[in-house]
Amino acid sequence: MKTSELKKICEDHVNDLITAIAETRDGQRFLDYLNFCARFHRYSFRNRILIWCYQPDATFVAGYKAWPKMGRHVKKGGSGIPIFAPMAVKNRPGFADETDDDPDDHSDEKTSLRFKVAYVYDVSQTEGDPLPNLDTLAVDGETGLLGALEAFTRAQGIKLGYSSDKALEFLRAAGISARGRIQIKESLNESQRFYVLAHELAHEFLHDLHAQKTLSTKVKELEADATAYVVSRHFGLQTQSSVYLALYQVEEVDVKESLDRIVATASRIIQGVHQLDQNQSAAQTIQDAA
Repeated sequence: MKTSELKKICEDHVNDLITAIAETRDGQRFLDYLNFCARFHRYSFRNRILIWCYQPDATFVAGYKAWPKMGRHVKKGGSGIPIFAPMAVKNRPGFADETDDDPDDHSDEKTSLRFKVAYVYDVSQTEGDPLPNLDTLAVDGETGLLGALEAFTRAQGIKLGYSSDKALEFLRAAGISARGRIQIKESLNESQRFYVLAHELAHEFLHDLHAQKTLSTKVKELEADATAYVVSRHFGLQTQSSVYLALYQVEEVDVKESLDRIVATASRIIQGVHQLDQNQSAAQTIQDAA
């Protein structure tokens, strides 16, 4: 397949998704995409769209030659999922200038990034050794997950506290964030606290003073709620998201831009929690060995 052909396929799928979200307000399609993003948050927008459209139930993909390194191989007859793979290309000067002392000197060569079509395969298309869960945290259960997210929040220099329901009653909200401070209702259970904290973290990361002026409150709430949904689903928490309601309340939204912001922010939180967990696990291992 040519790169131009894959670009056209990708553009068509993107337009279909944008139409479903922005025009028909297809909340289920939106949630389906967010559920997929919870598994593939590290991928670029275009590659995420391609994997989702070619194999929406994919859980973990890798290249043909990468699978044997994990003790697995692609089953005979398996069809690869086309994605865009980056490649560095050297741009040489076309001709040497007459004043050049050394026309063979290519010190001015520059490298540009281009993309080619590559193919990946889902784990369901392979067989071999069991695939380890690469996204497992050392902590366990809702209490452990909440503690990990709280630690990540404080590591960002954000002050976190829990307040009585009465203190937040006038806001009619489960939590509030403003300029590096987050307050959450103390009556919430661990799963609810996790979701609300992820929601407020999204506000802190996404909605600075510039965003406060350029985005409507409804768009900001949609972005924060969708981010919290992706983060919660990534860590296996079942959540009754209000994304449906938020989507219907938004009058106008730049879907492509919002989707980019949502997944990028969710990925920042997810990877941050994983990194902090790995650091703490390594420190504990060293301490136990001492």
